[in-house]
Amino acid sequence: MKRNVFSMLMLASGLAGISYEILYGRILGNLIGDQFAVSAAILITFLLGIGIGSRYAWRLWPWLWLIEAAIGICGAAFALGTDALDRLLYVGLPVFQSQLGGTVLIAMLLLILPAFLIGCSVPLFAGYMSRMFPGAAFSGVYAVYNLGAALTALLIEYLLIRWFGIQGATLGFVVLNLLIAIILKGWFSDISHPVEPSGKRAFKISSRRWLALIPVSMASAAFQLFMIKLAEMLLGPFRESFALVLSIILLGIAVGSMLVRFYAIRFQILVLAGMAGLVLLMASIEPVAYLYAMLYGVASEHYITSVLLKWTVLALLMGIPAIAFGATIPALLGKRCGDVSRESGQLLYVASLANVGGFLLMVLLLHRYLDYGVQLVVICALASLSWLIYAGRTVRASMVVLLFLMPMVAIEQGQWDEDLLYVSYTKFRDAEKLGRARKAFDFPEKYKGYQDVFSINWINGTPYFFINGYTSIPLNSPSEKVVGALSSIHAPALDRALVLGLGSGATASVVGEMFDSTDVVEINPVVRENLFRMRKWNLDIESNPKVNIIVDDAIHYSKVSDKSYDLILNTVTTPLYFSSAKLYTQDFFEVMKKRLQPDGVYVTWMDGRVGDRGVDIILNTIAASFQYCAIFYIKSSYFMLICSDRPVLPAQIEKVASHEKLRGHFLSEYGLLVEWMPYQQLNSRAFDLIADTELPLNRADFPALEFEMAKLSGRGIGLFKSRLLDEMGFHHFDGSVLGGAKLLPAAVVKNASVMLGESSITRRWRAITEGGVGDLLQQDMNAHHYYVQALVEAGNVNALHKYGSKLMRQKRYGLALQVFHQAIFMDGRHNNTHFNMGACYEYLGNYPVALKYYEKEIEVDPTDIDAFYRIGRVYVKMKRYTEAVGQLQAVLKLEGGTSKGQVYRYLGRAFEGLGLTEDAKKAFRQAKAFKENNG
Repeated sequence: MKRNVFSMLMLASGLAGISYEILYGRILGNLIGDQFAVSAAILITFLLGIGIGSRYAWRLWPWLWLIEAAIGICGAAFALGTDALDRLLYVGLPVFQSQLGGTVLIAMLLLILPAFLIGCSVPLFAGYMSRMFPGAAFSGVYAVYNLGAALTALLIEYLLIRWFGIQGATLGFVVLNLLIAIILKGWFSDISHPVEPSGKRAFKISSRRWLALIPVSMASAAFQLFMIKLAEMLLGPFRESFALVLSIILLGIAVGSMLVRFYAIRFQILVLAGMAGLVLLMASIEPVAYLYAMLYGVASEHYITSVLLKWTVLALLMGIPAIAFGATIPALLGKRCGDVSRESGQLLYVASLANVGGFLLMVLLLHRYLDYGVQLVVICALASLSWLIYAGRTVRASMVVLLFLMPMVAIEQGQWDEDLLYVSYTKFRDAEKLGRARKAFDFPEKYKGYQDVFSINWINGTPYFFINGYTSIPLNSPSEKVVGALSSIHAPALDRALVLGLGSGATASVVGEMFDSTDVVEINPVVRENLFRMRKWNLDIESNPKVNIIVDDAIHYSKVSDKSYDLILNTVTTPLYFSSAKLYTQDFFEVMKKRLQPDGVYVTWMDGRVGDRGVDIILNTIAASFQYCAIFYIKSSYFMLICSDRPVLPAQIEKVASHEKLRGHFLSEYGLLVEWMPYQQLNSRAFDLIADTELPLNRADFPALEFEMAKLSGRGIGLFKSRLLDEMGFHHFDGSVLGGAKLLPAAVVKNASVMLGESSITRRWRAITEGGVGDLLQQDMNAHHYYVQALVEAGNVNALHKYGSKLMRQKRYGLALQVFHQAIFMDGRHNNTHFNMGACYEYLGNYPVALKYYEKEIEVDPTDIDAFYRIGRVYVKMKRYTEAVGQLQAVLKLEGGTSKGQVYRYLGRAFEGLGLTEDAKKAFRQAKAFKENNG
């Protein structure tokens, strides 16, 4: 009975111990941000504190109960003293107030005591167990403690914080620690007396053992960081990914310790097993990734099955090394029955210091300068060094090492596909999509920092922005620049702006052009370091003297800054990503209001990934901080929210529209009119679109939005879009300077068509316009001529061609031909313009002119097979059947281009026209067969 109770106390202590590292990280992240310096400081402090605590735990033998109580008291202080911590970090110590280094130093000082206390637990529990039950091995204690820790890693992420919030979860573990302390004091006080000297020789770690422990512990730390990055690449850069990796690492320690306990596995065998696991990991990443992609669709139907799939995939990849590396300390201790608290403490101390070394090696050298495949080889080499130290530097030992290292190097040089990790985690959710993504993927331009990876991914000739496992927008897309322009248009003044999130620099570059002073805050140093590589897509923002780029976390910068802004623009990634989630909380909105001028505007965004409930959570949270909110479209499911305590108006429309550089850039590069951008407003009262006002607000302590998004099996905000479309109307422009504009209805439709094509928003605006009054046809023609003239003045032939193609798809062939004629006048050899003109004339029934333009297209592009087919098709329509047969049969001999089913169909009609019935039937059969075989 007593042994079972004590085992339960160890399990509970393990549950609580790791929880504080996770929860303290969240608390401090909410206070000072998630930048690398903060996360690194927290990890190093815990490793050092735990190591020192392990080393000197034996000196505190009588006080295990008090240590557990003190751990709980520290937790209570952190949970209940958040406001006091905030004042301490930003007000109480003005010397450090504006310096991130000073803030991090304070955080380390706050963490060192609880880390030290947690480090004391395992050696003392092991010592108590061995004293109560002679023969009990350290491995058993270590297994139980880490089993509790593994459960905690999952419980915190998937249950406790979602039920009780960060503060509530922390206080729950505080109560648990206090209960452990009470039971230890009341029931186990008889063994808390100091150990009497036994007269035996004190345990001393042999140099061979502690020297062998150092490289394998470094390898273990580097391996853990490697797996966190791999999980980000495959599963996404989410908190869930980190929790899954951490749980497997801790479970690996528990399983490895039990294997040592029951099977007395030796240290050198474990190291070899770890090396074998690394070889298997390198060889199996690609097949396991495809297995995950094949199963994800079925698993994602239920949240729990999707989590189980992710955990299983990671366990398959990292299970063997996690078990092997996790069991090294129990293996070195064996079944010693001496002063277990002192002996285990010494080994844990060495391992903790080596873990720090492995962490620093990984972030300062390996991750920054080596590909991921090479990193695995180096980790295996560290394990090999450990084996050589322990087994002896003999020829035989060296041969054994080479048996593992040589296959590792061979796989890295041959089978390993580094580019697989850069296709974006979203592609690993469907095997077909993954296959298509691999084919479309050209190459990545990779640049890595201490923990982040940034890349310019070239996909089908288009550059994309990639960061930490996620491929974002094309760098040549206008969307982000439109965000910058729209935000500037609705600012009350153009004096000072703050942009949160630099990214490619596209959004901030537009804001920087308009404002007298623009501060841009970017959390990721590697993005800032490589900004110059994206100058062609960001108006060379680095050369703009009015722009000041700061590498910092948005929370930390906003709290230490004393500036006030007319515009604050949040462009950071979706709140599903752990470093971004806090920027969508009520706490953060309140900080932003302190940095805004009284009439200033705060701009943020949302898209289909937040889900319908997520939209309501975002709008509910914004409504708790701002009185007004207007919603604008950027894409069909990508929306911008402009929030303020004053009505949202396009106060700067004239200044922005008259900015020659920006207006010319938008027209010449994208075919967009700056003066029409305010027409992208969909609703001036976005809070009226909330369906459920009872949903919880998104708070730092309870990030409801993050939890809601994590449960989504697919993207989509269909219910919200239905409400949005129903409430659209020109009355939302009332009260603004655009309300009485003559071209308003037609320009709204025209701009939506240019920006979105034939989306549901475009169709809705068209329906609203057609249901109105006035000379709509004349307004439409005025808008048409205004837009075409602007494109001509900008010299944008591509935009003219694109606009003409939209008109052609709308069956407005006469207007389309006018636009195409203008494009040909500007560039007589513009590809596909002659083709489209031929198509327009064909659809109008003017076949001779259609033939002329199809033939001109072939002069421009002799490889255009579709043009050859169209000529044959027109011959059929003109009843020139003999020429049609020759033309279409020639097309069939060519590869690519138009579907052969269509060619056979028109060939059959040509044969029919010639009276060749059997040939016609044969051609029609071939057309039918081709259609059936190709869907």
